[in-house]
Amino acid sequence: MNHVEKKLTNTPGVYRICFGYLLPILLLMGISPTFAQQSAIQGRIMTEDGQAIVGATIQIKGTTRGTSSNEQGNFAIDADNGEILVVTSVGYRAREIVISSGANFNIELGSQALDMDEVVVIGYGTQRKKDLTGSTVSVKGETLREVGAPNIYNQLQGRAAGVDIVNNSNQIGTGGEIRIRGNRSLATSSGANNAQNGPLLVVDGIAISGGSINDINPNDIESMDILKDASATAIYGSRGSGGVIIITTKRGQAGKARASYNGFFGISSALDTYDVFNGEEYAAFKEAARRGQPNPDGPHPNPLTPIEQQNLANGVSTDWQNLLLTTGIRTDHNLSVVGGNEATQYSFGGGFFRETGIVHDQRFDRGSFRIAIDHQLSKRLRIGITTNNTMSYANRVGVNAYSAGLRLSPLYLPYNEDGSINMMPAFQQSNDANQMSPLTSIGNNDKIKAHTRRFRTLSNLYGEVSILDELKFRSTLTLDWIQTRNSDYFGPGTVFNLNTSTAGSNVMQRNTEQWQYTIDHRLTYEKTFAEKHRIQGTAMFEIVKNHFQEQGFQGQGVPADYIQDYNFQLINAVNPEAGIFNERGLMAYMGRAFYSYDNKYMITATVRSDGSSVLAPGNQWFTYPAISAGWNVSEESFMQQVGFINDLKLRAGWGVSSNQTISPYTTIGSLTSNFYNYGRGTLANHNLVGGYVFNTLPNPDLTWESTKGYNIGLDFSLFGGRLSGALEYYNITTRDILLSKELPRSNGANSVLINQGKTAGNGFEATLTSINVNTDGGFRWESDANFSLNREKIVELQPGLTEDIGNGWYVGQPMTVIFDVKKIGIWQSHEAEQAAVYGAFPGDIKIEDVDQNGIIDAEDRQVIGNFQPDFVAGLSNRFSYKNFDLNIVAFGRFGQTVVANYLTADGGAAGYPFFGNSRVNQYKVDYWTPDNPTNAFPQPDASRDALEYTSTLSYRDGSFIKLRTITLGYNIPERYLSNLGIGSLRLYASAQNPFILWAPLIRDGLGIDPEGNGYGNAVGTPVGGTPVVERAITVGMGVPPTRQFIFGVNLNF
Repeated sequence: MNHVEKKLTNTPGVYRICFGYLLPILLLMGISPTFAQQSAIQGRIMTEDGQAIVGATIQIKGTTRGTSSNEQGNFAIDADNGEILVVTSVGYRAREIVISSGANFNIELGSQALDMDEVVVIGYGTQRKKDLTGSTVSVKGETLREVGAPNIYNQLQGRAAGVDIVNNSNQIGTGGEIRIRGNRSLATSSGANNAQNGPLLVVDGIAISGGSINDINPNDIESMDILKDASATAIYGSRGSGGVIIITTKRGQAGKARASYNGFFGISSALDTYDVFNGEEYAAFKEAARRGQPNPDGPHPNPLTPIEQQNLANGVSTDWQNLLLTTGIRTDHNLSVVGGNEATQYSFGGGFFRETGIVHDQRFDRGSFRIAIDHQLSKRLRIGITTNNTMSYANRVGVNAYSAGLRLSPLYLPYNEDGSINMMPAFQQSNDANQMSPLTSIGNNDKIKAHTRRFRTLSNLYGEVSILDELKFRSTLTLDWIQTRNSDYFGPGTVFNLNTSTAGSNVMQRNTEQWQYTIDHRLTYEKTFAEKHRIQGTAMFEIVKNHFQEQGFQGQGVPADYIQDYNFQLINAVNPEAGIFNERGLMAYMGRAFYSYDNKYMITATVRSDGSSVLAPGNQWFTYPAISAGWNVSEESFMQQVGFINDLKLRAGWGVSSNQTISPYTTIGSLTSNFYNYGRGTLANHNLVGGYVFNTLPNPDLTWESTKGYNIGLDFSLFGGRLSGALEYYNITTRDILLSKELPRSNGANSVLINQGKTAGNGFEATLTSINVNTDGGFRWESDANFSLNREKIVELQPGLTEDIGNGWYVGQPMTVIFDVKKIGIWQSHEAEQAAVYGAFPGDIKIEDVDQNGIIDAEDRQVIGNFQPDFVAGLSNRFSYKNFDLNIVAFGRFGQTVVANYLTADGGAAGYPFFGNSRVNQYKVDYWTPDNPTNAFPQPDASRDALEYTSTLSYRDGSFIKLRTITLGYNIPERYLSNLGIGSLRLYASAQNPFILWAPLIRDGLGIDPEGNGYGNAVGTPVGGTPVVERAITVGMGVPPTRQFIFGVNLNF
């Protein structure tokens, strides 16, 4: 080749930094900067064997200026020195070339073939995609940002095979739960870390164990690489069994300073509202409940009040949802500057995101600031610093108020005749006499405060010495520091506080501090021998220290609303809450070796040894080996005549990893406080003496849960790169799972934590990328599709135990199984005699008698469903025509069961019984009456607080296909921008969550979004005897999901 790629300009670095900052300011002031005179650049685009490439696109990076190559592959374009040419063509790898004065370029493009020369980030290093032997998936930052969501959870959803994301709340500022290839651990007992099934998060090469992925501004992300199999994650040892997500933020590039602005404005509205009874329907429901009593002619225990009767006659039907909902606003602003010279490259970025909720007074703000600088001090020494800082604020009010409004009778007026709020609309409703109006939550900031402030800084400093050209030593020091403050105040006379005087006001404040420092020393070696033998080696030593501390206070009797939580000294009664403090340390040694012969045969071997302070001496160290291999079949001579195959690679891997399930100090057991009565009396008269007793016994033999797995994969690229993808099969086994063993009371302790359980899982994944249409007229259509199927089961519990009913675990069944009796209909009038055998009446729920013994008992329970889906799929389509582009993203979950807790009367799942005395409003369902012999829902009965087997009403098919986003963009032609000093300007409009394409829950009229607003959350008491704590996907009647319409701009200078 006769040209220099990525040639650096001679422009002084200080000038470019200043220029990058001043240019946006000058533009905003209406000053037109003077730009260097453009010159004509000529060249030829060709293949590696010298053949002309017709129709290749040549564009100046960051602008809309571009052209295409002719039939001879030639092109010409006007450009400045230091600007970067981006050359692309279907089926070929893109290239970037820095423009130098008077150069004539002959540019060779290699076959795209899955873009196998693309470099991806792996654990503690990088590697060409062509050389990968483990299971990884890469998602570029620009792909994530096709979904204009406020967090990475929503952007990543449905974009990567094997990565399943479920929302855990509809409240703004919240995120979701990520699972990579399903669950592995059962640990939910005392002493177990609840994050054991989630992935490890790595930011800019450093693993972090605290906080949330929500702390990362999506606009700061350059790429996201996900390690899925054990051969890839073993490099992270005791933290890698749940998979690893590696986030690389934007860094500087050589060339003149380039500034960019990305922002949008959007509005949010409820996707739908819950279909509860209106006024007439509610009255009919109460009447049906009266007639459903054993004495249908008797009075209703909770009849319509006189006010309700009068309002019913007057046609009152209050829509409480409409009064409590509003239009939300979403704005996002991001400014970045990138540039550098031969010695120094820099990247600065700042962003501010704000969203107001669809419930009044909800707000979430996030500000971020990022700096990344790399500097070559000398020929052999390079240093750099990266800091990512985030400050967030959340106002959490309004959620409970909305739920309270759903239960209010629609036959009460929200306002009095003088326009004031009807403070207690249910005053004459006997069981809810003191329920305050939810409208008191709106605009009442003096009396209501529910704030969360959070600051996080994630910073690292590195130094790298090139001992030889092939041998480098790098040291990195990282600090991850998080400070969180939760402040709540609820004054009297609101829906959150029914008291009427300041003596009953409540206040709470809780402060949390987390920090982690990491010291990482790394030695890397890379060399090619005799053109065909290439080796890479990495050796590392790492130290990690974690700290967590939390303390809070509660108070009652705040003398004035303006004091809130600002001065606890003035509060009548202040009680400190139990504080939390723990620290843990980790030391690790790691080695990895890679060998490739002639780009055909690859092998990677890894070994890591972790030592942890959490474990007892003698069990603190554990070693994690891994090995994987790959065969580039397409490089073999016998494949050269197979024209439609560009790349074909087989790979297989095996490895061991684990999770840090054990919390600090668990191995030494725990104590709990208790009182002993030495005589008669109470604590008040000092006859009770406080002390401590064993809660859990020590177990110095505890060790990590160990996950072993193998993976087989096939990567391919066909038809000149127009169709590419990967197929994978994996098998995972996790042993030594932490289980709590209950002990006899005579032992003196409640339980002891042991390593005993075993789980297994396997699955299949497919990823496809296609270029469906690419015409000379400028129309292009690309598609990305992914499919994931995962199966998991419990193999072993404690010795001799095949089921643990208390935890909902059954050997041979999935970890998230629902085990309960099965509803098969409603007893009908003509079945009265048969129903009587089971002690039931027409209108009651009919349960399948599995053993046909005429009794419904525990032996009739069966597998009802699984919270995990049968499979997950995602589909993205990108269309472009000249200056227009259209992106459509959809995803779906299929075969999962969800718990719609508002459809059940079981325990505390819904807050109130569904079919009890009908004292509150309910979701409108098709309930049984003698005149409506449905099989959907039982007859309401005002005499009973809860009917039998109503847990079966909550189990619903949670499958869905959602249209995640539709985005239409337009690139303003360059001729309108050049005189303004603007490189490129793209305007776009986007609809986020515009609608749900298919969902049985919606089809049956029983919900508005099966994706749910709860995941991994307790459902109160077990539903139907099946605990779903931390594993359930629950669909409740909380704040509805939203759809957004967004208008945005991408501006490059």
